[in-house]
Amino acid sequence: MRRTPLAARSAGRPSPLRRLVPVAVLGAALALSACQTQSPIQTDQAYAPADGVAVDLGSVQLRDLVVISSGKDQPGVLSASVSNTSGDSQRLAFALPQAKPVFAQSAAHSEARLSDTTQVQLPSVPVSPGDVVQLTVQSPTAPAAVVTVPVLPASGYYATLAPTPAPSATTTTATP
Repeated sequence: MRRTPLAARSAGRPSPLRRLVPVAVLGAALALSACQTQSPIQTDQAYAPADGVAVDLGSVQLRDLVVISSGKDQPGVLSASVSNTSGDSQRLAFALPQAKPVFAQSAAHSEARLSDTTQVQLPSVPVSPGDVVQLTVQSPTAPAAVVTVPVLPASGYYATLAPTPAPSATTTTATP
């Protein structure tokens, strides 16, 4: 059997495919590297990794502040982690727009969950769970802070914080 030589190649000229591949690879590398310039790294961004919001009132700091409510115009319970770094006990005030404030006490040099022992309850929350509400938070040693706080349902992690019914006035009648 006699072998025949392969087709004659053009002398020194690369095929069109060989010229196109390096150009395509270079173009793809440039295009893909440009994606990073438009997408900043998330770990470089400061954020609160919690359901709620953070509030700083001088020596008193609240973290993960949320309102737990079962529905619109229903009572709501405040939940947050409260840290008091001062040497004095602090009385904190929380108020919804056009509502009377409710109060909580924070012991000196302490960190505790708000509503752990007794509920800090708002009488009526004007929005449904899943929405947000404006809440004014104030301590005696710092100016008031108005924050946008999420309203969450009493489920999952917050199931134990369902608002308790407000005590109702009972009438006692004497029987003769």
